[in-house]
Amino acid sequence: MDDRTPPSSSLPVLAGGEPGEAAAPLLDRLRIAVSRRLAAHLPVPASMMQWLDEEMDTFADDSEVLGALFDQLLHTHALDTATAGAAVLLADVVIDSQAAAPVRAALTVTLAEAATAALRDEALDPQGFVSTEAVLRQQTDSERAVRQAVRGDASRLFAQWDEEPEVMQFALAVLAAACAGTDVTTRIASLAAVWPETPRAATLALACALAADNDEAIAEALGETVRHPDYNPDAQGDPEALVQSQGLSLLIDLAQQEIGPLVFPRS
Repeated sequence: MDDRTPPSSSLPVLAGGEPGEAAAPLLDRLRIAVSRRLAAHLPVPASMMQWLDEEMDTFADDSEVLGALFDQLLHTHALDTATAGAAVLLADVVIDSQAAAPVRAALTVTLAEAATAALRDEALDPQGFVSTEAVLRQQTDSERAVRQAVRGDASRLFAQWDEEPEVMQFALAVLAAACAGTDVTTRIASLAAVWPETPRAATLALACALAADNDEAIAEALGETVRHPDYNPDAQGDPEALVQSQGLSLLIDLAQQEIGPLVFPRS
């Protein structure tokens, strides 16, 4: 990638992310996911049971539902060990494949964000940990439960890779980065090859390096993303922090900039 790389906005929208796709409303699919788990006598967090209430009909569209789900899954005031159950339910909605692809992609990136909370915090406020294992050992109970839940469901999501549109494959690459060691690096590299020498390829190269859990490759990918037109040094965090933490923090930010406008259109 050189200094003349076009900005992200000049790239075609990820296939499957175009507006106007006919799809089931997210609220409907969320209610079905909750109902299916209840019918199977599986645990459902109280925070997700509320989606069955009629008062939830006041949400105008998928973007409003997404905003509420993000708040439930990511905000510390709402985070407890039951949040892991919410993560499993959102994975069910993604796998169901009936909601719009950009919506499912946004949910997938949110799962990746939730699974990496402690590691990304280390980039933004480093405590001097010498390895990712050390960071993960000091996770809160809720962070650990959510990470385990997301990692446990990741294989179900990756199994659908070949049937998914580009927008979902991009999001799955981010999820693979959150679940370092997953065996989808070849697929991520193939997706990046669709847009050679572009910011999107640089983002996917970072995801690939994180998925492979390769410190040297992560450091090299971080060096490339510095020239990304959407690069935000604040998102990368402290340059003295663990490279995995820096990479995950920056990757989530870049993914949000790629997927966010597809589900939260600018006015």
